[in-house]
Amino acid sequence: MPNEYSVQFHDFITMKINYASQRLTEAEQTGDEQVQSYWQGQLEELTWLRAYLKAHIDLQDFVYYQ
Repeated sequence: MPNEYSVQFHDFITMKINYASQRLTEAEQTGDEQVQSYWQGQLEELTWLRAYLKAHIDLQDFVYYQ
């Protein structure tokens, strides 16, 4: 059962990363530096969270995301 929760967590993180990446691209096109900084920070936090899960929670022989 815990592995199923990890899969759901990674699916959620992937969804949030994709959304933040899209918003960052839009902000780069408009040249809004404040919005770019916000979305870049969101991506950094999500990347950190994914790395933490991988190092401390996830099963080592299972692929949770691509």
